[in-house]
Formats: sequence, C-alpha cells, structure tokens
Amino acid sequence: MQVEKNDDYSIKPCSLRDAQMIMVDILSEVHRICEKHGIKYYLSDGTLLGAVRHGGFIPWDDDLDISMMREDYDKFLKIAGQELSKDFFLQTFYTDPYYDVYHIPLKIRHNGSVFIEKKEKNKKYHQGIYIDIFPIDKVPDSKFKHKFQKFISKSLLTMKMDISTEDFPSIKFLGRSFLQILGKIMRFKFINKMLHATEKWNRESKSHTYTYGHELMWSTEYKEEDLFPLRNISFEGKEFLGPNNPDAILTKLYGDYMKLPPEKERVWHAEFIGIKDYNKK
Repeated sequence: MQVEKNDDYSIKPCSLRDAQMIMVDILSEVHRICEKHGIKYYLSDGTLLGAVRHGGFIPWDDDLDISMMREDYDKFLKIAGQELSKDFFLQTFYTDPYYDVYHIPLKIRHNGSVFIEKKEKNKKYHQGIYIDIFPIDKVPDSKFKHKFQKFISKSLLTMKMDISTEDFPSIKFLGRSFLQILGKIMRFKFINKMLHATEKWNRESKSHTYTYGHELMWSTEYKEEDLFPLRNISFEGKEFLGPNNPDAILTKLYGDYMKLPPEKERVWHAEFIGIKDYNKK
C-alpha cells in the first residue's frame, strides 16, 4: 500500500508483528495504572487463548482484549484519562464525539499509529492501534431479569448498527431494520442511558456467575471460581493478570482450544496498519 501523507506527518505501513508490540505497550501502560490504583483486570477472549496456546499473540491476531469487573471498570474510566501517558488515548463515546463502534464502549488507542479496519475507511474518530477493555457483570438473580436485560441491550445496540440487506426480505430483516431506522433519529447518549437503566440488577445480585456487561452483545457466562482469584500469566515475555482457571474459560469459549483453525480462517481485521512519522523532510 502506498505511504499515506498528512501536512504534519507521513504514515508508513508496518507489519502485524510491529502492531502487536504496540498493543503490548498499551497493555503495559494499563497494567501500570491498574497496579497503582488497585484495579483488577484479566486477559480475556482471544488474548487469553494466545497466552495459553502461543505464549503471546495468536500469530494472525490483530487485537488485544482484557476484561474488568464493573467496579474496577468504572474506577478505571474515572482515572485513566488523567493517568495515561501522552502516547495513548482513552476512547469512549464521550471522549471522542465521532466514535460510533457502539458495541465496544472502551478502547485505549496509540496516538502515533493508524489501524484501519474493514468498513472504517473515511471515519473521523481516532483510529490508532488499540486494545479493547470489556466490563464484566454479575448475572442478575432472576432468570427473567437476566433474559430481559440481554434482550433490551441487544435491541438497543441493534438500533445503532448499519442497515444490512443480506437477509432481505425475512422477518428478521424487517424487525432489525425497523429498530435501525428508529435508531437513526435517537441520539446514542439517550440509548446509552437506557442501556444502563437495569445495571442495579447486576450490582445487587448475589449470583456466583458472571457475564459480559449489559452494554455488550455477548452472553457467555462464567463461574466465579473459574475467574477468581486472578493469577499471573505470561504474555509476550511479560507478566500480566489472567483468570484462575484458563482451561475452563477457554473450553467454554472455544471447545478444543488447543487445535489450530484451518489456514483459511487465520485472518485479521485490519486493511491497513501504519506508523506516523513526524520527522519527514
């Protein structure tokens, strides 16, 4: 890909491996802040899989995921903007007015890079190399509350997604399109308040089962004893925090997780990854 240019800097393409090392730098900065302020986090999802199966990144993986319990997540949101090094940016719907990846509410971006994913060309929001941070909630005590909460969350988030005609003219298409058309006239700040309206159900819960936050669309559930207490885990030659029982977590997510996928499935999200060069002549 041709080197992109800007009045202040040029953007030079970089390798996936270079991008992964920048993600480790971001993670190290988050780890520093969490240790300083007593905030708990753990490597999750594909990043946890990479740590266990590869000792670091899955070789073709171009993202990095960590999760935090709701109390820690809220605390991190309050302090990270002031604590982060100037090399990084805390991205939410409130810190970046152009950010519209509504189902991923928090990213930490690298200011000196560019990471363009599919369908992200010409977007105005900050597009540096990033890591994702997901909130984790206790499952509500009542099965009805839990199902209702997930139904409401999925419906509200669907409102802000782009309209797709792949399954036209199915009933599913009609229902989804109605929500998406309605979402065009509703500001996300209002939808976000509605997303958080049932959060007290999670806070008050006595359950020993955890799931992804109500502002996310995933519903996988984890046992408390599989998550806690957190343990050190090696990732790219450094020590970070991981869940108590990675085997149980990964089996829940991926089944036979030590088996490599077919080569045709070893793909990444980015269409372009680059580093900003401010020393151009």
